Amino acid sequence: MALTLLKFSNPVRLLPGLLLAVGLAGGAFFLSDFIGSFSQSVKLPISPILLAIVLGVIVKSTFGLSPVFKSGIDFGIKKLLRFGIVLMGIRLSIFEVIKIGSVAIFMVALCIAAALAITLFLSQKIGMSQKLGALIAAGTSICGVSAIVAVSPTIDARENETTYAIAVITLFGIVATLFYPYLTELVFNLPVVEAGFFMGTSVHDTSQVVATSLIYDQLWSHKSVGGLSGADIAITTKLIRNTFMVIVIPFLGFWFEKNKTDSRKSKSKTRFEIIRYIPIFVIGYILMGFARSLGDFIWGGDNYAWVQVWSGIKLSASYLITIAIACIGLSTDVRKIFKLGYKPLLCGLTAALTVGLVSWILVTQFGKYLNF
Repeated sequence: MALTLLKFSNPVRLLPGLLLAVGLAGGAFFLSDFIGSFSQSVKLPISPILLAIVLGVIVKSTFGLSPVFKSGIDFGIKKLLRFGIVLMGIRLSIFEVIKIGSVAIFMVALCIAAALAITLFLSQKIGMSQKLGALIAAGTSICGVSAIVAVSPTIDARENETTYAIAVITLFGIVATLFYPYLTELVFNLPVVEAGFFMGTSVHDTSQVVATSLIYDQLWSHKSVGGLSGADIAITTKLIRNTFMVIVIPFLGFWFEKNKTDSRKSKSKTRFEIIRYIPIFVIGYILMGFARSLGDFIWGGDNYAWVQVWSGIKLSASYLITIAIACIGLSTDVRKIFKLGYKPLLCGLTAALTVGLVSWILVTQFGKYLNF
């Protein structure tokens, strides 16, 4: 599987573009740490992925790129990105899902369904690209940037659509990171369990959920139940959201492809094509999740050697995704982004508000059933 994902012709031609992307990714991590060093408690929610794509766009827009970089950049977008998504599966343990999953799955499914339905509907009504709407919907409802970069090749989205969707999701995700800890406690006054589920289902990206919930824990460290803090519940819920990629990605791929095909196709042929729309990297993502669970069962979740293994894989996935995102930035003409106008921002804001509202309704109406 890994060899299939990484197979590419003329490997020497890849070096210029890949080395440039690696340099930008390294600069993004450095800048993220540097900006975060100004905060004495929690690092500022400036994602290296956001910085990588910004740096890529700046380089492309300011200096332009020689054709010598094209092969490496294309490799990063088409191959490296998928391989990074496969490795991301190691983050999820089935044992964590069992702990809170029976409660979280219900809320996660409703939030995802609401975001997808409303965002796709709005994108059509306001005349925006439906593929861009789908990317924004996936990023809002599932797992931020990771969902966008996973959905993008499945629906054959353009690079500038992917770039703009990432920018929109990151923008509203940062806003949520800054305000949701205070909104959760000072405005909604949610108990710790409900607070964890709210943050885990309403904030976009995994890194943003972690930051939001850790800010909440540090501000109200006395709040916990059964040894579980708001961050414990929020992060676990977020991991469950991430697994919904294996459902939503094939659905979106099939939905977009079906709109292009003859409606008179037979049902048997349609069922066959549904299987074809499941990308190999999604299957790899599932297998990596099972590998994590199996390792935790055999060696124990606290085993030092095993922790080093899956932590190393998780870190590698983060680096690969950042390099791939830098490639997307390097392939993007910034003038095309500006031409997209206000509609994607309106769509992203609507999606964010929808997920937040549905999540708040669920945790307040069913709060008495959420306590452990």
